[in-house]
Amino acid sequence: MTVFRILLALSGIGFAAYGIDLLLQMNTTDLKSIATWFIGGILAENLIYGPAAAVVGLLGHHLLPARWWKASAIGAICTLSLLLLAVPVLGRANAVPGNHTILDRNYPAGLALSLLTVWVAVAVYLFMTRPHRVAARPVATAPPKVPPVPPEVPPAPPQPAEPSGQQRE
Repeated sequence: MTVFRILLALSGIGFAAYGIDLLLQMNTTDLKSIATWFIGGILAENLIYGPAAAVVGLLGHHLLPARWWKASAIGAICTLSLLLLAVPVLGRANAVPGNHTILDRNYPAGLALSLLTVWVAVAVYLFMTRPHRVAARPVATAPPKVPPVPPEVPPAPPQPAEPSGQQRE
């Protein structure tokens, strides 16, 4: 296990060095754009995603049955993640009118299909894990009345043994 961890750490350091090298080769305009998206992502996570997740969690806790909490929390996290990932492409229709290769797909339809897939998966999970209902048991009736059994007469106490050597007449 230690060898695996060392190899994992070395590969992580190598990938980080490669990424830093690529960043250092970029021009200032690209670096500013990367910094803006990096800072914007941190701010969006702390100012939008975190509070929205907390509000949705509290509402779900009060409005949904307890059995639904875990599945709906996972669905809500996936929904918020998909919405945040879609922000850059949803609001940029015709950002570059002369270049038709940018934003060449129907991103709102793709987002809607993705969200539908998430919530159908949540519904299927809830359906598959629903508690099974047991058929109602018949109402128990009182046991039949049986006449009481008379108490047993205790057996007579044993007679003391006669000493040997004496005969009975």
